[in-house]
Amino acid sequence: MFWRIRVLAFYFTLSMFAVIMAVFLWLPVYFLNLGYNVRYRIAEIFSRIFIFLAKLLCGIKYQVTGIDKLPQDGKPYIVLANHQSFWENLFMQLIIPKHSWVLKKELFDMPVFGWGLRMLNPVAIDRSNSRSVLQILTEGQKKIEQGLHLIMFPEGGTVKIDRNVKFKPSAAKLAINANVPIVLIAHNSGVFWPKGFWFRKPGLISIRILEVISTKKYQDHDVRTLTDYIEERINKEKEILVRLTETNQ
Repeated sequence: MFWRIRVLAFYFTLSMFAVIMAVFLWLPVYFLNLGYNVRYRIAEIFSRIFIFLAKLLCGIKYQVTGIDKLPQDGKPYIVLANHQSFWENLFMQLIIPKHSWVLKKELFDMPVFGWGLRMLNPVAIDRSNSRSVLQILTEGQKKIEQGLHLIMFPEGGTVKIDRNVKFKPSAAKLAINANVPIVLIAHNSGVFWPKGFWFRKPGLISIRILEVISTKKYQDHDVRTLTDYIEERINKEKEILVRLTETNQ
């Protein structure tokens, strides 16, 4: 019962911040049609508030390893990570420089968060549409040409910690076409915050930046091979993180 009170306190406090930001930041940005840099900065502020409140009120802490592996040349790259909860959507804002997303368009319907996403003009796809892959390749290429990093969840949606699904090849294909590196990230956020409204328990989320893959040597016929490697690498590390967490409980 006490745990649910903490979660409700988190959402109540977050909602208060969201209302304040909506009145004093989001609405002026919308009506004045301010540029992407301003919109991105507002999204970053909200993400930092979210992560801070989750730590303060719910005991959801985090630890990042491998941050030094992120490319420092300022050139765009594609980030691929497993997807277990809502938490990592906000957390990525803290460690990945100016970026865009490939995400499901129904996220736009979420109160507050969806409005903020819409301001950033991500690549919003409908998975039921057969042309979604083409949309990812064309719009994703444009984001990269604008100098933005791109974050994608190749599982195609949130996945429970005890399940593995086949990774979709569109991310690898886009990276090869655009000739940009791929950053692999694994985490265990779902142990503490699974899909849905309620956190499961307080604890330390582990985020590991695994490696950076150069796509220069790959061609179109290598897409499936590269995707399979990415799937194996991320899932293997995810399983290790989940197992270590459960062992230490």
